[in-house]
Amino acid sequence: MVIRNKEDAQRVLRHVPEVKRFHCHDGGILNNLYELKTALNKMSGPTYRHHVTEEKNDFASWVREVLGDDKLGSDLAKCADQKEAAHKVAERITWLQARA
Repeated sequence: MVIRNKEDAQRVLRHVPEVKRFHCHDGGILNNLYELKTALNKMSGPTYRHHVTEEKNDFASWVREVLGDDKLGSDLAKCADQKEAAHKVAERITWLQARA
C-alpha cells in the first residue's frame, strides 16, 4: 500500500490484532512499528539473523503484508544489517507521524 493520506499513515502505525502479531525467535512479540524499532535496537545478533537471511526477511514481510507499508518493507529487505534496519524503521515512524 502506498501511503496517500492521514488514514493510511495511521493504519500503518496502529497496534495489530493479536493474530497478526510478529513472534520473534527469542520469544518477543511485536504489535506495531514502535515495538519493531525497539526490538531491532535491543535484540541479539543471532535472533536478528534467524529472521533475516539470504533467503528471507521476516521483518520486511511482516511490515509489507501485515502493516501494509510497501516502502518500508522494501527498505528493510535492502538493509545490510540490524543497525540499518532499526534506523530505517525509526525514520519511517517519524515520516508517518508527520502525516498521521
